Amino acid sequence: AEIFLIAPISTATVERDFSTMNRILTKLRNRLTTEHVDQLMRISIEGLETLNEEMKEEIINYWKKVKPRRLQV
Repeated sequence: AEIFLIAPISTATVERDFSTMNRILTKLRNRLTTEHVDQLMRISIEGLETLNEEMKEEIINYWKKVKPRRLQV
């Protein structure tokens, strides 16, 4: 009976987090580091509102510097 007192009522949050991770980790993005996956999941789950303006500017400036990449099909 004590086990049921600590069992989660719903697994929806965990399932939602795994779905988010599966959307982020694809065959094309299978080499992301744990840190990058964590950051992308936080943005996806919590939204862009959690980022401060300095972090947003840093992300924008990084992507401006990166060379455009084309996927060879």
